[in-house]
Amino acid sequence: MKRILPFFVFGIIIALAVWQLDTIKSLFSSENQAGRAVGRGSVAVKVITQPVEMTNNDRVFAAVGTGRARLSVALYPAVSEEVKEVLFEAQQEVQSGDVLVQLDDREEQLALKLAEVRLKDAKSLLDRYEKAVKEGAVPESEVDSARADYEGAQVALDQAKLAIEDRQIIAPFDGVVGIPSVDPGDRVGPDTLITGLDDRAVLHIDFEVPEALAGDLKNAQLEKQKITATTPAYPDEVFEGYISAQESRVDPARRTLMARASILNEDDMLRPGMSFDTVWAIKGKPYATVPEIAVQWGREGSYIWLIRDGKAHEVAAKVIARKAGLVLMEGDIKADDVVVIEGLQRLRAGQDVEVLGEGA
Repeated sequence: MKRILPFFVFGIIIALAVWQLDTIKSLFSSENQAGRAVGRGSVAVKVITQPVEMTNNDRVFAAVGTGRARLSVALYPAVSEEVKEVLFEAQQEVQSGDVLVQLDDREEQLALKLAEVRLKDAKSLLDRYEKAVKEGAVPESEVDSARADYEGAQVALDQAKLAIEDRQIIAPFDGVVGIPSVDPGDRVGPDTLITGLDDRAVLHIDFEVPEALAGDLKNAQLEKQKITATTPAYPDEVFEGYISAQESRVDPARRTLMARASILNEDDMLRPGMSFDTVWAIKGKPYATVPEIAVQWGREGSYIWLIRDGKAHEVAAKVIARKAGLVLMEGDIKADDVVVIEGLQRLRAGQDVEVLGEGA
């Protein structure tokens, strides 16, 4: 029995060595076959693709704004005087040059008549001297003195006319006046408000936008991009306008820029001072758009797989925005490219692909 045991152990050792040798050969054989398969590139990865679309990165900005008249002025008298007549009513439409309030100008009218008489006398004297100097009857100095008197009389006449104009409150432009603040007989001065005058044929809405939108605002003004506005005065009405102007500087404290939209006030429904909920549809640049499932992430950021000439290409792309399951991306992507949306994990750069179909 003791003689048989060593032979038995030796046989087991030989069997284990043979088994290990066969295993190693099998492993080398598998690796060689895999290497030959990859080297030939004959194994095409099956994928599902979708065409790349170009989409504008449109956004929406909302803000509360305040209505302003196209032209607006508060009217004050130029001098202190008694009110003679109030020639307008509240909400009356007036034309440029209309007299709204007449102040007492009796003394100024008398001064005007006196200035006209003096001017006439000065002109007559100047004419006589100019004829006489040609005959040598008067010296040249007398003519010069008469001419100076005439010019002085002309200035006095202009001053008299200006004094009369100062006794009138005149509309500087077409518009609608407010409630009169004075009555006939009132004593008024330069600090007395007479009324307000607004040209509200076009209503401006001023609202603030963050400085990050300064570039978009510049384009919006050039392109007259549209806005919509609502006001509590007419909750069921939506008014349309466009971006018409912007402030020249950013407020350093608030980091905002004042924007202005303009609305044609055809029915005269809108008033200066109203509050408006303003919505600005910002027109954005076009970007390549792919489904969210097509976007992959690596050490250097986001990328997608494109199919070009039947092969897979890894293309780095920056995410710009996300919209309803889609991603707007910036990179080396063209409108006619095809992006992989399924089968992504098995792809390698330059690998052949078999497109099974397009995604919905």
